[in-house]
Parts: sequence; C-alpha cells; structure tokens
Amino acid sequence: MAATNNKTAVLLSNYGGPEGPSDCQPYLHNIFMDEDLIPMPGFIRPVVARFAARKRAPLLRRAYEAMGGYSPILEQTRAQAQALQEALGEGFRCYVGMRYFRPLIAEACREIALRGHDKVIHLPLYPQECGSTTGSSIKEGRRALKKLGWNGVQMEVRSFWARPEYLEALAEVARDALAGSPKGAAILFAAHGLPRSVAKRDPYQGQVEATARGICERLGKSLSVSADPRIIAGAEAGLSWQSKVGPMRWLEPSVESVLKAYPEANVRHVIVVPLSFVSEHSETLYELDILYRAIAVNLGLGFTRVPTLQTHPGLIAALASSVGEASK
Repeated sequence: MAATNNKTAVLLSNYGGPEGPSDCQPYLHNIFMDEDLIPMPGFIRPVVARFAARKRAPLLRRAYEAMGGYSPILEQTRAQAQALQEALGEGFRCYVGMRYFRPLIAEACREIALRGHDKVIHLPLYPQECGSTTGSSIKEGRRALKKLGWNGVQMEVRSFWARPEYLEALAEVARDALAGSPKGAAILFAAHGLPRSVAKRDPYQGQVEATARGICERLGKSLSVSADPRIIAGAEAGLSWQSKVGPMRWLEPSVESVLKAYPEANVRHVIVVPLSFVSEHSETLYELDILYRAIAVNLGLGFTRVPTLQTHPGLIAALASSVGEASK
C-alpha cells in the first residue's frame, strides 16, 4: 500500500443501475444476493438470485426502453462527488462506489486503500436511514475494507434529512413548481415504500414523515398521510409511498391511491416531489414520469414532477456539513 494519506476519504455510495440492456440481469443478480435487502437462507440465495434475475431482467429492460435510455445515477453521483469535493476542500478526497453495479463499493474501497488513506467516512446518498439501503451500503464498505486488511478509522453519515439546507432545498424546488402551476395545485411527496414488517423496526418511515413535515412548515402548507378524499381536501400537501413489489403489505397510502382520490377531493393538478432520492433513476424516470403520470392523465389531472436535487447547492451544503460533523 501507499504511504499514509492524511486526507480523509469520503465514500459516496448509492444503489447503482444498469448502463445497457446486457447489464440488467447481472444488476438484478447483485440485488438478490444482498442479504440486507432480501432475507433468505444463505444456501438457497445463489439459486434464487439466478432465477429471479433471469425472470425479471426482460421487465427491467422494457422499463428502461420506455425511459428512452439507461440509468443516469452513476453520472449524477460522480457530479455530486465533484461538487462535494469542491465544498469540502483540501482535507478530503471523494470516491464513488455503487452497491449493486459498477463501480462497486468494493472497487472504491480498493482505491481508498491503495491511496493510503487512514480515515474513511461512509456517506450513503439516502437522505433517510434505512437498513436495506443505508445499512447495506455501510456494511458492504466495512466488509470490503476488512477484506483488504485496511485498519484505519471509519466514520459514518447515516442520514441527512434533518439538515436545514436539505429541507430548504426541497422547499425551494417545490415552491418554484407551485409558482408555475394552476391555483389550488396539491403537492404530493413520494418516497420509496417498505413492507410494513420491515418499517416497524426501521427509522425510515418516521424520518420520511418528518422530512415532509419540515418542508411543509417552510412552505406554510398542511400535510395529510391518507388516501381519504375528505382528509385530502382539507390539506395542501400529501405523503405517499411508491415501488411496491410482491404480496406483502407495504406502507400506505400508495402514490396511485392518492392520485385516484384527488378528483373527489377537487384537486385538478398534482406536483410530485421525490423525498427519498437525490438522483434520477428508474423509480423517478419510469415509475413517476411514466406510470404515475399516465394514471394522473387518465384521471384528468395535470401533472408536474419536481426533479431530484442532484447537485443543488442546498444538497451539497447538507452533505458537506454532515461530513464535517462526522469527521470531528
């Protein structure tokens, strides 16, 4: 290994995504191999992962074809790393590693070790803490560094949703969308859902709800977490959950159920604000922009989707202050 490097390495991690049609199956295989995301007995995991990846790959390919391309998440994460590097200054060096597709977290850890860093801050790019995202990424980073025999100091940023810079950034983009929308438009916050059995042992749901409340306080809006038209009619913003798969009961209300309640609640235009993503990928470009937009249009609703923050100065400032606090 290289001589000791006194700069603190900052490992930005995210989900990752396929960059072409042939990537869909290996990407899905990596997801199904993650014990923190999909619990199952270890001895059957490789068999299930191969089968599930092969079965679901055609569906994923069709989703990306509908988007008109493949995931921009790596490009956007690299841009975030560059912006954060500039904000942090000379005492830090930023690296990018993805949990389920190249460059993998293990590859980034290898570079960190080769460059001789003696301190690492794990920075998963998930605003709210969840075991299957934040926890999985940090565990993978720690496993990779241990395999390399690296024995420096490790620190963590487990969430950044409560940073005022982050909340104000989301309030700003929502405020801008409201200014360009018809009078009486409703804000609908959309966050990636979880099975109820997972959510009850995880801080994620409470942090998402607190994020929505924090934004509404800045906007002077009331918030509902319901698909009941009578409740929706009395609020100016709502919180909903997306991305449900499988037969298990997930967090409610779903994005779809709230959209279907809007006409009865006399809402004619919806502004969708993604809460749990900081970059674009299939959950925003396909689920929100294509699937849910189509539902809204069929219901006679106007539809605006606010872009993720990406390199918004407020997000970068929130990440920088989080890293600064973790490094103390």
